[in-house]
Amino acid sequence: MAAPTSLRTPMKFDPAFDPRRTEFLSRMVEKWSHFEGVLTNGNGHHIYGYIGMSDRRMMPLLRPGSIVLVDASVHRIDDGNWTTEHDRPMYFVEVRDGYRCGWFHQEGTRLVMQPHPLSHCMPETWRVPEEAEIVGRVTGVVTRLNEPENVPHRGSAEERASSSRKAP
Repeated sequence: MAAPTSLRTPMKFDPAFDPRRTEFLSRMVEKWSHFEGVLTNGNGHHIYGYIGMSDRRMMPLLRPGSIVLVDASVHRIDDGNWTTEHDRPMYFVEVRDGYRCGWFHQEGTRLVMQPHPLSHCMPETWRVPEEAEIVGRVTGVVTRLNEPENVPHRGSAEERASSSRKAP
């Protein structure tokens, strides 16, 4: 069986699209087009997600502005056989205030998102199904390579310490 030869791509975004938020790409696009390429292997269970420009939870693996391919037929967390951060499965999850994309594990009815350690973000938890729903497992990523002008200046340790002080 031959692989598909075209891929739907966004041509025009909804005016309400906020690039800072993580969202379903399919909800943000008003007009689609096609280009040559293969991501989905013809699987109708795949949807696209977008990592918001303010979402740094999975930096440096998932950079802000990345597009993720999500297998929407997978609704259970598999936190088993992985040995490196690149092997650990990522999931796209809907929560009350939007979406999260990253590493998750489930403890009974509690769903925990573990951000990448280099992101300096804190873990988050929700109750399933009341506060969170697993949309699917991430199976592909389209991302930019880091460019020097896109790297936020971290400053010296002294600058970072003073930035957390309240203004007088």
